[in-house]
Amino acid sequence: MKRAIFCWTQRFLLIFLLGAITSQHSCAQEKPEDKDTTATVPDSLIFWKKGGKLNLTVQQVGLTNWAAGGESSVAIGGGVEGFLNYEEGQIVWENKAQVGYGVIRNGGGGNRFEKTDDQVVLSSKYSQKFSEKVLMTSAINFRTQMDRGYKIENIPNSSETRRTLISNFMAPGYLQASLGLTFRDSKKGYTATLAPFTGRFTFVLNDSLSEAGAFGITPNDKIRSEAGISLRGGYQKDIMENVKFQTNFNLFSNYEKFPNTVVNVEAVLNLKVNDFIQSNISTQLIYDDDVIVTRSDGSQGKDIQVKNVINVGFVLGF
Repeated sequence: MKRAIFCWTQRFLLIFLLGAITSQHSCAQEKPEDKDTTATVPDSLIFWKKGGKLNLTVQQVGLTNWAAGGESSVAIGGGVEGFLNYEEGQIVWENKAQVGYGVIRNGGGGNRFEKTDDQVVLSSKYSQKFSEKVLMTSAINFRTQMDRGYKIENIPNSSETRRTLISNFMAPGYLQASLGLTFRDSKKGYTATLAPFTGRFTFVLNDSLSEAGAFGITPNDKIRSEAGISLRGGYQKDIMENVKFQTNFNLFSNYEKFPNTVVNVEAVLNLKVNDFIQSNISTQLIYDDDVIVTRSDGSQGKDIQVKNVINVGFVLGF
């Protein structure tokens, strides 16, 4: 299964990159030597807009007889994201894809690589304008991961540790479909969609995790469906030259448990050195009343999940 997932991922990245390169070549125009007849197309006539980036980060720390102490480590991570948007007349269609994966190994070559990042996020939003700022929107959002995730725990009354499987591909997987109103302001950089008709589906396709009732599903079930209301949106702003702040949020409340709310908020600060080297600082906060987490002290219960990431690496835009 793991090999198949990685093969699928490699193919996805290859197809994505080849598609981007091909589209760029197909749009290129040859200039006559004596006379430039290239016409500039106004932005108002460009209905399709596309873009994306591929990033790679590598970190290596080697310590030999280091008196101050510490541990050698190797870390590598990368990702690809892209968007394809269409807007003409009263129609707005926005599509986005994001795939990321990262691992780290502490100590010598005999130690395992443990993943630090693993996500697949796909979204599509189709809207019909009432005005430039108010739209009727139907949207679908999907997210999961590609690889197994483990929790390293201390064995009681022992100095040893154990690795416990806590997640896998499509365990969990989340699919959210909604219908509602979007409020946006392109100049101020914000958008928000309030959807009173929202369906949320949680998938746990791993047998051992589904038997344990992980991620809020009924034990031995594979899928959990919920109906509720959602608020989803984002905000972005250029703070200064080459510094951009961006935040996205997704709030969902099941009508049966209202006002208990599933919260997923992410904030990113992008720092651009040049066209090929960039850095970003990101924080993601998740709270789900139906998910039981294992805390660092070994206790279990409902709690806030937080992920902080600082990346400096190479970026290829397309």
